Amino acid sequence: MEWNKSKVYIKVDENSRILRCEGGYTMGNIQNIDEWIFIDEGAGDKYNLCQSHYFDRLYTEDGIPEYKWDGEKAILRSNAEIEADRTNLPKPVPTVEERLTEVEQQLIAADEVAVELYEQQLAQNDINIAQDEALCELYEMMGV
Repeated sequence: MEWNKSKVYIKVDENSRILRCEGGYTMGNIQNIDEWIFIDEGAGDKYNLCQSHYFDRLYTEDGIPEYKWDGEKAILRSNAEIEADRTNLPKPVPTVEERLTEVEQQLIAADEVAVELYEQQLAQNDINIAQDEALCELYEMMGV
């Protein structure tokens, strides 16, 4: 009895990081075969269920590819390569609570500035009153 052979493919990004592995039962997930790299073929579960047989896991827990294609085979990426990708991850979007805390801090700062400006205005008003009184006294002395 001859077994039907299944082919295994990987898809890589521009840096040869392996993003996906498909073959056998999941060949329907491949839309354009020209974008994929053929890596193996054979019969049995290893080929039909290739996602679970070729890689322990394709990604770290934070979504960074663990393997790369060296032109001949899939190899585990170094910790330094993974860490470099990790530092380039976009900053997480702040939670509603974090955003609310930031707005509250900005409001507190704005309120402190408003109080300081009000106190400066009161002090300026006192200066203006004192100057007006001094001018009135001068005018009275001059008889104006």
